[in-house]
Amino acid sequence: STQADPFTMDAQRALLDQLMGKERNASFEEREKMQRHFWDDDVCKHFLVGIRPHELFKNTKSEIPEVYEKVYDLRAKDEWEALPQEQKDKYPYQWDTLDLLRRLIDDCDRKIVKLKERIAMEQKAKNEPKKLTEEEAKKLGEIQVEIENLSKKAEELGEQGDVEQAQALSTRVETLKGSAADIMRKPDDNRNPNRVMIVCEVAGVLMSNTDSESRLKSLYAGKQYQGWKKCRDFHKELKQKLEGKSRPRPPWPHEEGRDNDRRDRDRGRSSRRRDRDRDRSRGRRRRDSDRRDRDRDRDRRRDRSRERDRSRDRDRDSRRRRRDRSRSRSR
Repeated sequence: STQADPFTMDAQRALLDQLMGKERNASFEEREKMQRHFWDDDVCKHFLVGIRPHELFKNTKSEIPEVYEKVYDLRAKDEWEALPQEQKDKYPYQWDTLDLLRRLIDDCDRKIVKLKERIAMEQKAKNEPKKLTEEEAKKLGEIQVEIENLSKKAEELGEQGDVEQAQALSTRVETLKGSAADIMRKPDDNRNPNRVMIVCEVAGVLMSNTDSESRLKSLYAGKQYQGWKKCRDFHKELKQKLEGKSRPRPPWPHEEGRDNDRRDRDRGRSSRRRDRDRDRSRGRRRRDSDRRDRDRDRDRRRDRSRERDRSRDRDRDSRRRRRDRSRSRSR
């Protein structure tokens, strides 16, 4: 039996983890506890919006170099898609995706401009005559002088009726012209002279006017072209969708519930604190009232005691005066 390639198995496992989450093999109860929400930090927000830019160009020359470890969670995507559009517009994910696509497209467009400039320079260089070395220039001069001399001699022989000799000299002239052309020829002149390089305006890849139909079909069906076409089409569609809308700011809708709970807890704590303060204030007022009542009772008792003392003093004084009067009569 053939043994499975461990590297292939790892790649398949990683793909399943991205699509279904690492908890895919857990029990239903465990998955419910571990379930991601679309707003979780490790969930790919571009995937929610409808595109996976980091997957479009994998293993191509356009591959995005950064390490991307966000998860393409299908349940989180279902949760996102269940939201009405006006609720989605309260999150920044569509604007973030639009910004990323714009940066990628701008990079590709800059590459296209550079390739066009390179082709123009190559075409210009191709049309310019070859720059000869000193030795080549000397050799070419000698050939041109010989061609001129032989052409004159062949003409004279023709006039004299020596056609056979004139023909031989003419053949020699043609050979010398071929040698001169070889000296003037540039290294890249051996390529198809009618071939013109063209830059694909979508993917920024090079084509030529001599490419076969099958070659062009392969290019248009390829991962790079299809990826860039999707990027450009999706960017255009998303830009139209968000036209006239403002990028939202936090707090996000899912945080508002937590904020309300926090405010409710804060209000509850404040209410309990006010109740405690009221109870303490009532207690203080009650104690102050009791103290004032005790002080008034003490003052009343003290006043009554003083009044009794004064009354007794008055009684003693009255009896003393009566005794004094009685003694005075008896004398």
